[in-house]
Amino acid sequence: MTSERENISKKRSISIIIPALNEEGNIQGSIDTAVYAAAKNFEDYEIIVVNDGSTDGTLAIVEKNIRNNNKIRVISHPETRGFGASYNTGRNNAQMQYSVMVHGDNVFPRESLDEVFSAVGKADVVCGYIKNPESRNRIRQLISKAFTKFMNVFFRLSLKYYNGIQIHKTEWLRNIKLNSAGFGFQSELLIKAIKEGKTYTEVPYIHVERPGGGATKIFKLKNIWSVFKTIIHLAFWKPNKRKKPKQGV
Repeated sequence: MTSERENISKKRSISIIIPALNEEGNIQGSIDTAVYAAAKNFEDYEIIVVNDGSTDGTLAIVEKNIRNNNKIRVISHPETRGFGASYNTGRNNAQMQYSVMVHGDNVFPRESLDEVFSAVGKADVVCGYIKNPESRNRIRQLISKAFTKFMNVFFRLSLKYYNGIQIHKTEWLRNIKLNSAGFGFQSELLIKAIKEGKTYTEVPYIHVERPGGGATKIFKLKNIWSVFKTIIHLAFWKPNKRKKPKQGV
């Protein structure tokens, strides 16, 4: 019997943005996973690696991939600009119908990314959440849980996660103004989309904590400050049209 997935034709196209800062141990896995999930679910795709001033072998690995796959390209920052700035570079250069950011630290197993990509079309926005939070250390789990609860109460929502993978239509991304250039941009994107009346569907995915090694770059004072400023900005931000958020089927 043919499965429901097999009966659904491939979606049109997707731009996959991969920010990378000194990820020589992880970037190949991120690229391989992105290629697998994109080719399986879309008619066409592009991978935009944003090399954020890496000083290790990240760029050399990306360039090797480019020689073997013309759907991959790299944009290099001459110096490190940060996570949000790297995403902005990617979204401003995206050319496909949908856009998504896949982390350069290879946190998504390919089967999980495949499931997230397969949900495109079910709602305006696809937003993922980690279904195995125990993959992270206890402190990070507690911080993430507290942040999600705070955001839901403060913005009167009921999301499972604010900083997971998100897929948006590229046209919307080009027109939305982001106040945050730091780690708060994912929450800002999601809340603005929902407050503008976009439908959304939440998809669980498996998280793998940096399989190629390296330290997380999240818990820095400037990143915490960035998230705080984003919350203040969103508290006063008014969408063009207020509509009740609707969850996708």
